[in-house]
Amino acid sequence: MLSKQAIVLIGGSGTLGSAFLQMAIDRGAKCAVLGRTAPKAKAPFFRADIASHQELAEAAAKARTELGGLDTVVHFVGTHHQPMNLAKDDPESMLAEYRRVMHVNLTSAFVATAVFARLMVGARHGHIIHLCSNASRLALYGSYAYNISKHGLEGLIKTAAAQLAPFGVRVNGVAPGTVESDLNRSLLRSASGAYSPRAASILAHTPTKRFATAEGVAETIACMCVPQRHLTGNIVFCDDGYNIEGHSWPDGSKAVYAGADAVDELYGQIDRDYPRGG
Repeated sequence: MLSKQAIVLIGGSGTLGSAFLQMAIDRGAKCAVLGRTAPKAKAPFFRADIASHQELAEAAAKARTELGGLDTVVHFVGTHHQPMNLAKDDPESMLAEYRRVMHVNLTSAFVATAVFARLMVGARHGHIIHLCSNASRLALYGSYAYNISKHGLEGLIKTAAAQLAPFGVRVNGVAPGTVESDLNRSLLRSASGAYSPRAASILAHTPTKRFATAEGVAETIACMCVPQRHLTGNIVFCDDGYNIEGHSWPDGSKAVYAGADAVDELYGQIDRDYPRGG
């Protein structure tokens, strides 16, 4: 599927980056990783501060030479924070977290877009993909800095896509649903493994009543790496319908609030009532 594609990952050592990197390699792509942490999979790695234009530009040039070209860049760098309460939390602490998250989530995305735009405009070819979020469109309770950064990322994608389009360079985003990872597990589960109120609220508005998986998100990104000449300035949501949920499955929402075992039992009942292969 990705045979002969030259793909650079920025921040390919996290949950989603690692899943996509291995899938891309397995599907025939030539990959390189830029960032601070080397990937688990075997791929050329070039260390760089992702918010430094000079360091990232030098690493990008080395990666392009190593791969013998450049088709797609996927920017995975991101971070989150504990929910903020504007009426109660310490203002200085909130501001410090805000600055940290904006630096990682938005400044690095701007730098990456600027660096690779220069390389791709000259080649009249290239695709920049940013990892977005449901927070690019919707509010996530208390996630002020995260939401602001992801809303800003959509603005960056649209602005860059419009400016770079005449040069054959496309810019898009992929917005996964919530994936349980080391980064956010404490927000989603109690020590016993039960859903947190935050997790239950998310799943109540997710038609499948399931969290997304890293492998499923990687599949969507892989599909976006296949040349698609007319796709630019868009965000593709792979979120199990979170963005379209209204009030579609009351039994599913009820099961979510009862806990993970109740959701599994509900799916078991579906299999009993509607046998597979029928």
